Amino acid sequence: MKKPATASIIVINYNYARFLPYSIESALAQTFPHVEVIVVDDGSTDNSRDVIAGYGDRVRPVLKKNGGQGSAFNAGFEVATGEAIFFLDADDAMLPETVERELLDHMIALGE
Repeated sequence: MKKPATASIIVINYNYARFLPYSIESALAQTFPHVEVIVVDDGSTDNSRDVIAGYGDRVRPVLKKNGGQGSAFNAGFEVATGEAIFFLDADDAMLPETVERELLDHMIALGE
């Protein structure tokens, strides 16, 4: 039996504490069952890290010094375990079926 596909959603944040809950909640609300949510904080000086901590073990935090968006993407990618990777800026959100639809479209395209 084939192992189910997994996906990692990497939320990138820098000083967007006011938007961060909406973004994280949208990642956690995916209809696809095998999703990990990684939140990378790129050295924020607002209360972003408190917001992230409030999610406990529902998200995987990556807390780093400020290095810019590229380094934040890389830090999240480094710890991701999913076969499919989705990047999400902290001031954006995903529809609940985003991961499921994208993976289904990919499987159809591959003839699986």
